[in-house]
Amino acid sequence: MNPLLHRRQELGLLTAALDATGHGAGGGSLTVVTGGIGMGKTALLRALPELAERRGVRVLTAGGAPHEQAFRFGVLDQLLTPLLPATGAAALPPGEHTGPDSGPGQDAARLALVAEHADRKPLLLLVDDLQWADTASLRWLARLAGQLPRLRVTLVAALREGDPGEDEPRLHHLTGRAAAVLRLSPLSVGATADLVGARLGRPVDQACARACHEATGGHPLLLTATLDALTAAGPQAHGGRLPDARDIRGIRPDALRERLAVALRGQRPPVWRLAAALAVLGGDPGHAEAAGDTESAGEDPAARLAGLDATGRAEAVRVLRRLGLLAEGPVPQFVHPVVADAVEETLAPAEARDLRLRAALLLHQGGHPAERAAAQLLAVPSCEEPWAQDVLRAAAAAALRRTDPEAAARYLRRALLLSPPDGPARAELLVELATVERDFAPRAALRHLTQALLLLPDPARQAEVAGRIPPFLLDDCPPATLDTVATTATGLGDPAALTGTARRSALRLEARLRHPAVAGPAELDGSAARLRALGPVPRLDGAADRERVTVLLHGAVLAQQVTAAEAVPLAERLLQHEPATPDHVHTALPLLTDVLVAADSLATIGPWLHTAYDRALRDHATVPRALIAVELAHLALARGDLALARTHAAEALDLDATDWATLRTLAAVVLAALEARDTALCERLLSGSPPDAAHGHLPSLRLLIRGSAAALRQDLPTALGCYLDWGRRAERAHWRNPAVAPWRSWVSALHYRMGRPGQAHDLMDEEFERAVTWGSPVAIGRAQRGRGAITGGERGLALLRESAATLERTAHVLEQARTSLLLGRRLLTAGREAEAEHRLTRARDQGLRCGAPWIADRAGRALHTIAGSQGADAVAALTRTERRVAALAARGTSNRAIAEGLEVSARAVEKHLTRAYRKLRIDGRAELAPMAQLLAQECPGTPARGGGGEGGPAGAGTEPNRSLPVPPVTVPSGPRPQG
Repeated sequence: MNPLLHRRQELGLLTAALDATGHGAGGGSLTVVTGGIGMGKTALLRALPELAERRGVRVLTAGGAPHEQAFRFGVLDQLLTPLLPATGAAALPPGEHTGPDSGPGQDAARLALVAEHADRKPLLLLVDDLQWADTASLRWLARLAGQLPRLRVTLVAALREGDPGEDEPRLHHLTGRAAAVLRLSPLSVGATADLVGARLGRPVDQACARACHEATGGHPLLLTATLDALTAAGPQAHGGRLPDARDIRGIRPDALRERLAVALRGQRPPVWRLAAALAVLGGDPGHAEAAGDTESAGEDPAARLAGLDATGRAEAVRVLRRLGLLAEGPVPQFVHPVVADAVEETLAPAEARDLRLRAALLLHQGGHPAERAAAQLLAVPSCEEPWAQDVLRAAAAAALRRTDPEAAARYLRRALLLSPPDGPARAELLVELATVERDFAPRAALRHLTQALLLLPDPARQAEVAGRIPPFLLDDCPPATLDTVATTATGLGDPAALTGTARRSALRLEARLRHPAVAGPAELDGSAARLRALGPVPRLDGAADRERVTVLLHGAVLAQQVTAAEAVPLAERLLQHEPATPDHVHTALPLLTDVLVAADSLATIGPWLHTAYDRALRDHATVPRALIAVELAHLALARGDLALARTHAAEALDLDATDWATLRTLAAVVLAALEARDTALCERLLSGSPPDAAHGHLPSLRLLIRGSAAALRQDLPTALGCYLDWGRRAERAHWRNPAVAPWRSWVSALHYRMGRPGQAHDLMDEEFERAVTWGSPVAIGRAQRGRGAITGGERGLALLRESAATLERTAHVLEQARTSLLLGRRLLTAGREAEAEHRLTRARDQGLRCGAPWIADRAGRALHTIAGSQGADAVAALTRTERRVAALAARGTSNRAIAEGLEVSARAVEKHLTRAYRKLRIDGRAELAPMAQLLAQECPGTPARGGGGEGGPAGAGTEPNRSLPVPPVTVPSGPRPQG
């Protein structure tokens, strides 16, 4: 990359000065090139020797350095030593080649030496970093500058703006004699685009150029370092594409840190202090607002942190701007984050810690937002200031208001480090932290709530905290936590005898202890009686009341101690009283989804869940979003929409639900994977989810998955063993409702296939009786289908028709498709092709609509068999000529070729085909291809092309359960089968 690509104007002015010097006896001049750090001053000077040599001008160079300022005539030595005779130069010690500073005589001798050589050949004197030149050299260069118009000498000096040496009087005396001062400014967007394109070897678009310009401020040094970093990986960097704004803004060139740190270390203390303050506060989003409102140091946190008044602040800002380290604009901000990195790198650890603590205190006392002060506290390794904990807790509250729970947790975790190791104060901080963590780190929340319970001395407060534990975490919480919850609940007593906070706490603890994740069979059996004891219209005005009623209702439904008609009104009343918020997942309310799904009442719960989901999305609440996605997957399964269920299931897993949830919590996700026969999703669940707690009375979802896999691979004994084991566990747990656990249907089908019809009928009769008692159409229709599947003859067909009629009243498309397929295949076996075609067509359409392609495929194969049978009768009605013409057309022969082969006219061929289409009940030539084999059989000697039908009527539907479907189980979110 050519750094002078856009310094042509400056080069032109310097070239003109050289040309003026080369003509006549004089015409020399002084040009000063100024600019901040890295603006390209040195690069400009380095381009001049080649220009000078082409013009016959001799070049002499010198440069200042901070550590050489004490050497008298150090810069002058570098310039004039090449003009001395070789022997004379060698005989003098360094720094004395031109003699001691003994007054005007020596200065005149040096001027004479320069004039003598300039008379022979014009000279170009280049002095870089003039701000670091020694005072003796500056004095002599000023005298030379006064003589330049009479000499064939061009003097070009580069001067860094903003350096302390810039204020040296002798330097001002010299630069005041300059014929021209060239101030190098940052590059424009267009110049940046050209330079980036030259470096990358291809043109760049406006967006890339603007991103580079914004990221570097058009600063040549920063731009070069950024491009070095971008291209360090070679031509394949960024996938071969142009870098975008994210790539560019993320680069912080390490190579520049030391150079910038050296430049900043040499500044006067006020400048350095302001730079350090800006480095500490520069990443603070509120700093720009505070600094941009006023130029007063009293209202600028950076100036106050640096201890500068308005005058000192203005001067420090002026210096940093001249150095090129501040971006353009009214607010003092570094031109690039690497400048702040350079400043912080020079700070000792103790110095950086003290500076940040002072910044935090200043912001806190100044009434600035708490998060600004907290950000400083997060950056220090330790802090024992008593005010720090208040700042961090206030910052956590602010972060929650802007829906950033993870930031709030960071503040509270730091506050926790500042708190004493025990006592109520630490317990309250743990509760505050856990309440925030529930939305994205529930395992940590449970751990912190458990710690808080152990530290709280007040039983009433302990009960309040225990009521904050999300029920879904009770599944595998430490036994000590459950014991504490139970002991606390016992200490509070019966909620009916309590009031106020104590009553609310007692209700929440009862809801958690009766929650099916931990409750035993006795609690389920007592749920209905407990619910009835609350009266015909239970109190629902408080959130704690609604939690308890929800758990009791769910337990009664699970144990089938109420009917669907009794459960739905109460469940819908609960929904009406409960706002649709993401926080419901931390209570027992997700059990309402299970109740309403089991009762086939889906109209109210769907909109309620979607409202809660939208709020979780808005609030960035990861855990609520994942758990609501599980509920939505359950709802989609209840409608038989496998595609949507899989979408919600995948979303829950993408939100890392398996990191903190057991399979029981994710039961709807497991069921979505099983129903959709998605082995990848099943493997993802099994490999990612932690083992469920050892509650021996609860069924196991892992057992259900193994049984389903065995059924699909036709390993009937293994499948039967898994399902029987699952069913026995369900019965021991008092999961009696067939709408929740229809295990008898699965076991009955396997018994029937294994030649045990008696056992199959006994199980299905019991299943049907329970389904009728419960009263939900899906449970009844499923049981009717199960009975019809193992019953032959007209009775079996009647049961299947009853199943279809029952399921038509529901929204469960998948169950409708299953019944339609089974009924269609049985009708086909019975020779009732018209009704079979109707049922199979519905099965095919329903299978496609609900995302069950295997159902659509089986229905399609059966329909193909029907089409083949009907096609044979239709072909028999064709005349011999019509059959021959149709057979040839089915092979793809054109009308002209058929006419020539049969020695008839093309018009005759068209007439024969039209009559054949009418008799075959088809629309045209395209529908002849599937009938090619039949047509060929009717016309011996005519070869056929294309596939025929698949089997005959006798081979379709004779084994309605030949491939057992995945169990259509509906497991509630509370008592998830254990895995």
